[in-house]
Amino acid sequence: MPKPAKVIKVLLYCVLILYAPILIVAVFLYWPSGKIVAQWQQPAEIEYDGRGPYNVTIVEKDRNWYLFMLSTDWNYDIYVGRESPPSYGHWIKYPFAEDEDKISAKLSQATVEWTDDGVTLELATGHRIFVPKKSFIGGR
Repeated sequence: MPKPAKVIKVLLYCVLILYAPILIVAVFLYWPSGKIVAQWQQPAEIEYDGRGPYNVTIVEKDRNWYLFMLSTDWNYDIYVGRESPPSYGHWIKYPFAEDEDKISAKLSQATVEWTDDGVTLELATGHRIFVPKKSFIGGR
């Protein structure tokens, strides 16, 4: 009769052998894409700190895990900053509740208004997202 410690060890190895490939595949399937879905650049008439131009960018981030591996929805972030591709700047998680094709279509109807106070993204749904300039200029 095998020892209980040996049985537990064998079971742990079996679990690792079975689940490790599944976890590796899940990580690669759900890795953030960083794809830029839409981008608007600050107009030349607006001057913030002399380090522009700044951009408002919608970035495809990672997969939505609410249905674990059954979900094909992406999470998106709104980025306001100088970098392209986006890195250092002001990030806002925003729950676009649309399919990927619909998001692109809706964003093509969106408008961006740059003012001395900051920037406003107005979506086709009527939602308005305002980011004050102190949140994205310079070193924040």
